[in-house]
Amino acid sequence: MAAAYDAIVVGSGACGSWAALELTRKGMRVLMLEAGARIDPGREFHHKFLYEMDYRGGGEPGLLRRYAGSERNYRIMIDNVENPYTTSPETVYRWGRSRCLGGRTLHWARATDRMADYEFKAASRDGYGMDWAVSYADMKPYYDRVEEFIGVSGAAEGLPQFPDGVFLPAMPLNCAESIFRAASASLGWRSTHRRLAQLTRAHNGRPPCHYCGNCVNGCDVGAMFNPIAVTLPPALETGKLEIRTDSVVSRIRMDREHRAQGVTYIERDTKKSVDVDAAWLVLAASTLENTRLLLLSDKGGLANSSGTLGQYMMDQVGGGGVTGFLPKLKGGPSRLDDGKSAGITIPNFQNIDARSARKDFIRGYVMNATGGQTEYPQFVASLPGYGSEWKREVRSRYVAEARIWNAGAEMLARKENFVELDPEVKDHWGIPVLKIHFTHGDNDYKLIADFQEKAEELFRRAGGEVMPGRVAPAGFPGGPGAPDAGPAPGGQSSARRRPLGGSIHEVGTARMSVNPRDGVLNAVCRTHDIPNLYVFGGNAFPSTGDKHPTLTMMALAARGCDNLIASTR
Repeated sequence: MAAAYDAIVVGSGACGSWAALELTRKGMRVLMLEAGARIDPGREFHHKFLYEMDYRGGGEPGLLRRYAGSERNYRIMIDNVENPYTTSPETVYRWGRSRCLGGRTLHWARATDRMADYEFKAASRDGYGMDWAVSYADMKPYYDRVEEFIGVSGAAEGLPQFPDGVFLPAMPLNCAESIFRAASASLGWRSTHRRLAQLTRAHNGRPPCHYCGNCVNGCDVGAMFNPIAVTLPPALETGKLEIRTDSVVSRIRMDREHRAQGVTYIERDTKKSVDVDAAWLVLAASTLENTRLLLLSDKGGLANSSGTLGQYMMDQVGGGGVTGFLPKLKGGPSRLDDGKSAGITIPNFQNIDARSARKDFIRGYVMNATGGQTEYPQFVASLPGYGSEWKREVRSRYVAEARIWNAGAEMLARKENFVELDPEVKDHWGIPVLKIHFTHGDNDYKLIADFQEKAEELFRRAGGEVMPGRVAPAGFPGGPGAPDAGPAPGGQSSARRRPLGGSIHEVGTARMSVNPRDGVLNAVCRTHDIPNLYVFGGNAFPSTGDKHPTLTMMALAARGCDNLIASTR
């Protein structure tokens, strides 16, 4: 008997929703399974000032122990009690997740960068690791396709290490960003507007950004890319897409011909087990969840003839940065400086060619900078004083805040960084959870130390005043102030390295390879072992590059869909 669906797509985030759009537009009947709840933007995404909230943004006591996020957005974050994970003793890693319709793209940073050819072929240049099975030339038409549809604001710069794309007009720079851009130019470093999937004019029936600064809490008008506003509506309009939320996929089922037959999922509330079948299966449930499903589906892991499934986990290296003030802006008028949630980007300028090669480390990083008045003056707790004079100083500095942060340093792929199923711990539905083994190597620390040196140089060149205790802040998501590795302020090195943070850009664990012996996926993200099973997300990455990964993930999904559709003919 024929399957009820042509394809099953597991996951509703950036890649899953893109796959649903591509496949349904070609006439395929698609079932999308999402483990989390359906989201109603009209109810979930709304503007509230901190003083209007019961806990002033801090969250109900105990609630935020379950959810990584804030009082505004915990509904679109994952419940960590229902969905635990474990780590090895040496691991310091925070796995930021979201389990709801639309996934993490409901609250992402929106950075939409193309990887350059030197990143796809990094191993050929410096001898470390493995090249991608694709080149920039292979990826360019898919970058174009995704950008043209979702809308990306930015400015063309003609930099080979930071390829230009299909752009809407860039957002204007605020005063602090203009100061940093001039300082960067004086150091000989090229900079540009951050390239964001955030509209500056009406595009494909969506309105432009109204600069409310609420991006990480869900966009109420759909001006930033997210599946609920952008990819799922046209897929649903085809009449070919069915979405089942609250459906926790537990395993992939195989047929006698060693093809993926379908999946088993558990209804989130009733815990009832359900089997569904399809001719094609697409895993797009986020990098590590995809790998978890493959590990759950066969002894030793499904599609794991190479033995590499779960291995070579990476996450771009976070850490370092400077926070302080720009004296030129002190005492100025109140402004909505964080409404566009943007900034400037200084693309990597090291190890991109023979002339910029370093002897002390390989690969590189990207710097970001912004400043100006924000919703809440985070610096007040660190500012000494009291009374009227102190309040006047707070007001004077409030419009002059500034920061430089690490947008993502390339982490090297190492076999020692891997995930496996925990033999004892299970989630709320009785499914074994992932155990993460993850540490940083010497090159990671060297990159962050170099970034810190450059960030302080840029801050000084901009005339900045560093806030005490705000040099070399943490790399865990959440910004400055947490522990950091590398040199301490003043150039003193610490004998004991403090942990670097992740950027929530986890990739790898099912890398692409030309030879099936070297990886799990081929150049179109189809498993080498199973001809009707595709894996979309960050799994395919053999290296992280120095760019935010989301656009590359979506471009790979577009390329994989073309192959899947061609295979049905």
